[in-house]
Amino acid sequence: MVKLPQALGFGREIESILLILSDHPEEIVRKIADKKSVGDYRLVGEKTKLLADTYFDTPNHFLSHRKLNLRIRTDNQDRWITMKTHPRRTLWGGMVRSEMEVPWSNETIEKVVSELKIPHHSSSNAGQTNLSDPIELLKSKGLVPIQHRETQRQVRGVTLGPEGSQVLAELDIDSVLYDFDDQRIRLFEIEVESKSEKGQNVVKSVTKSLKGEYGPILRSWRHGKLATGTGIAKLLKSGELRPLIDAENRLLPAAYDRLNRIL
Repeated sequence: MVKLPQALGFGREIESILLILSDHPEEIVRKIADKKSVGDYRLVGEKTKLLADTYFDTPNHFLSHRKLNLRIRTDNQDRWITMKTHPRRTLWGGMVRSEMEVPWSNETIEKVVSELKIPHHSSSNAGQTNLSDPIELLKSKGLVPIQHRETQRQVRGVTLGPEGSQVLAELDIDSVLYDFDDQRIRLFEIEVESKSEKGQNVVKSVTKSLKGEYGPILRSWRHGKLATGTGIAKLLKSGELRPLIDAENRLLPAAYDRLNRIL
């Protein structure tokens, strides 16, 4: 596994993922979004984000072989460059990873390409690269888009006290749309992510409370969105996906057993 370049300033991400397994997932999304509390914790500060994520690698999978993922995220008008690596599963079903997320800039991309020692690539149209477009700039560095998705995210702060108290974790209710060449596939999930020093215990407790309340409708999922999308793409390519999606191209509960086997 690659040693992380200190210059890139990695922190620690602690989160859990719960898939929504239901024939009426939007109904479950609404119920969870309307909640004011989970277990001992209050949910505060309703907001909705529209996220667009494009992931990159070299044609010979230089980054994935090193357990690194690299993405450009557009969050409304803001653009971020994110890198995650060194995933580790916890005994309670969560995930801990090293993460770097910083506002996008030409300088940041140059630093990432240099620090990761991505093989040098001389582009024939390097002089014409649009430096204000992070996707075009990454392409000029020899990286290619490997996955694109759009997420409608309903965000709630998790706190122990009244509105304005310290946010210990974040509860995200996600409607995720994967955009493959000739097919768009949707799934629904909950993410609980630490936002404080005590966050890991909060993530664990909130995850346990939600699973206790909803039972088999919420399934702990040990794969991130990138890996899940890679699995869906494999099923799509092999022709196995058709019976695993409904008329609106939403993954059926049976799809996740199949995905778990190939991931």
